[in-house]
Amino acid sequence: MEKELIEQAYAYCQKICKNASSTFFTSFSALEHQKRHAVHAVYALCRWVDDIVDGDDEPDVLETDELLQQSIARDLILRDIHSERSIASTPEVHMQRLMALVSIRNDLKRASEGLITTEDQNIFIALQDVFSRYPIRLQDFETVIEGMEDDLFTVQCNDWDELRSYCFKVASAVGLILIEIYGYEDKAARLHAIDLGIQMQMINVLRDVSEDYERGRVYLPKDVLASHNIDIEDLAKPDLAKNQSWNSFIWEYFEIVRRHQSSALHLFDYLDARSRVQPKIMLDAYTQLFNEIIRRSGDVFTAPLKLTLLSRMSLWIRITYMKLRIRMAINN
Repeated sequence: MEKELIEQAYAYCQKICKNASSTFFTSFSALEHQKRHAVHAVYALCRWVDDIVDGDDEPDVLETDELLQQSIARDLILRDIHSERSIASTPEVHMQRLMALVSIRNDLKRASEGLITTEDQNIFIALQDVFSRYPIRLQDFETVIEGMEDDLFTVQCNDWDELRSYCFKVASAVGLILIEIYGYEDKAARLHAIDLGIQMQMINVLRDVSEDYERGRVYLPKDVLASHNIDIEDLAKPDLAKNQSWNSFIWEYFEIVRRHQSSALHLFDYLDARSRVQPKIMLDAYTQLFNEIIRRSGDVFTAPLKLTLLSRMSLWIRITYMKLRIRMAINN
């Protein structure tokens, strides 16, 4: 495939990243050119499938008899897995979104096999180039899509293991893709990348409790909530944070996050100086968000949670400083 077309595909992915998250996009800038392009492509794919499932992107899929049969077969499998849960939307919307995910799964496989053509979408043109350059496992992309498929149903985690499983699918699997781009020599890096993803997603879960509840998704472990005398319906109450039961639950939650954070910190020992900048910045950003939740004593209900202007400026200064150190090291 022509180099110009591949560059255009990467530029398309870069635009998606820039529009979606300034924090993520800024952190990517520390990577060298080719790795930065690759990360943009991975992030663009993840953003796309997330938007499809959340209803923020209307799936535009060419429906064929083969794709329809694949989607029906996949739906039967998912309904068996989620037999105790109902679909999160109307049957028509559910099948439309599932069909889009099945189509994306098919195109990812084609990209991994080098079968994408100029007629395919930009994201897959870029990802085909990524697959050709880095030892990324198709399985990790498929795991991300499995996490998105979970969200096609009314989500309700029962215990810590189920929450960790969900976090692994939608976050840790992305980390496992990214470290293949960063590069590492010891496979232990993958274990710490898993914990990095789990703790980041657990912080996301806390931040988005109210929004997720409105979508019919409850990621906080039901059985653990019950052990603290909290019902699922209580999550709709803005004053829940004032309840002693929530206070006892939230401190248990904090402790679980901290355990994964402790392991995640070791990831940076396995990455070179330049590659470790991006995940470290993201860890710092999520740690600041986590500290804000702690400062609020777990009140994630009464006001939106986001990085303050001071925190964002601090991250920008850190990125600039780290990039300067890398540039100096390269020149020397």
